[in-house]
Amino acid sequence: MANEIDILVVEPGKAPYPARVEDTLDAFQQIVGGPIEAGCYLPQRVMLVCNSEGKNMGLMPNRENPTDSGDFIAGTFLLCSFEGEHFASLTAAQQREFEAYFATSGPEGGDKY
Repeated sequence: MANEIDILVVEPGKAPYPARVEDTLDAFQQIVGGPIEAGCYLPQRVMLVCNSEGKNMGLMPNRENPTDSGDFIAGTFLLCSFEGEHFASLTAAQQREFEAYFATSGPEGGDKY
């Protein structure tokens, strides 16, 4: 059985919400609706994981890309922590910070990191 980790899920038009999921590629792909792209590194060792084909698939714009204000994230994405090359649970402080940051429901998002 895979380990479970605590993440935040951010769906278009909705407030972020915490979830506990298996730390598997399949679980992450189910959340984002397709192949994952991980690599948007945010402060506090937080990683944004999204659908790598979201824009090509015509998924709904979700939030502004926090590392590129001219870009947006399409479709549902998730936030987790990382340790080396492995995904990890978000701490309570990380969850609070990013729930507040991504609370805005449009692609304009919050302030850029």
